[in-house]
Amino acid sequence: MMSNSNAFFVKETATKYHVNPDSVIHKYIERKTKASDRDSKARRSLGNLYALYVLCKDYLDGNYTGSSFTDLMKCMKSMPFGSKLQNHPLDNRLNDEVRRQYDVSDNMLPVQPADLGDGRKARKISVDLLSENGMNPKETAAFVVASIDRYIEIINDNQTAYLNEIEAASTEEEIVKLILQAFEYNSDARLFEIISYALLHLHFKQTKVTISINGESKEEPLLLYRTGRTNANDGGIDFVLKPLGKFFQVTETLDFKKYFLDFEKINRFSLSFVIKTDMSIDEVRTQIEADASKNMPEAMVSIYIALFDDIFTLNELNSVLDWVKSEPHLIAELKEIVINCFKLEYGLLD
Repeated sequence: MMSNSNAFFVKETATKYHVNPDSVIHKYIERKTKASDRDSKARRSLGNLYALYVLCKDYLDGNYTGSSFTDLMKCMKSMPFGSKLQNHPLDNRLNDEVRRQYDVSDNMLPVQPADLGDGRKARKISVDLLSENGMNPKETAAFVVASIDRYIEIINDNQTAYLNEIEAASTEEEIVKLILQAFEYNSDARLFEIISYALLHLHFKQTKVTISINGESKEEPLLLYRTGRTNANDGGIDFVLKPLGKFFQVTETLDFKKYFLDFEKINRFSLSFVIKTDMSIDEVRTQIEADASKNMPEAMVSIYIALFDDIFTLNELNSVLDWVKSEPHLIAELKEIVINCFKLEYGLLD
């Protein structure tokens, strides 16, 4: 795996194109491609990378005055896993991230406004960013394109490897072993979200509720739905439980700020959380409340803590998996859900 490691391929590509390792562009590419390692915990966020890619590619193609927003978006959507990308990276998200991470001046922000003379909304790459520390802008642009091409190649190989493994698994033992990979500390964040969804979907649908509307009652099973892919602009909601309307968020952190921000995103509506931790539910609540109390007034902490709905940790997910293992048809259904979610997540059904 060393030849595929993030540190190796970014450093190798930077050396080839004479890109200074202390430059903003090198640091950004290095940080954003951490998910290249199969065991990386980093989410594979592609929107900002793809915006940077198409701007650099446009520059290499000789469009020094930029291209229309529409054309750039078309290029982004044509890239692997890019069909569902929105326009935010080219509008403000890429610039906001670079400004926040590196505190650079406006002329160093990647996405610069362009004037094509026909009134169309247009964008171009910052030549100042590409030329930092005396670097050759064309070589720097080529570094960006080559690095992201390699990054996509690596994660495509990694995702295909897991998909091939789960599709080929024929025994209960093989399937369960692959499912448990998601619970490992360094497993991919998307894999954990997919496995969590599959297990909780099976768990909830065993329960039926009676809905009464205008005097008419009907019985329905609880059904858990994913709101979209992990890069979806979903306001922090990963799953929705119908017909109860419960919202779920999947996370790997116990930082209270993350939870409280999720509540703020949806106007302090209650949320359930699926958390990758071996701690008990009570331990999770206690730690979050204790950490928040060190930084916020108690009255405000109480408001946020009351917004926590259900919490599922690895303990609860393992219990669901034990139940699934007791029913052969559930094992087969679990495998099918995981495969379908995996294909959807990575754009293999587009």
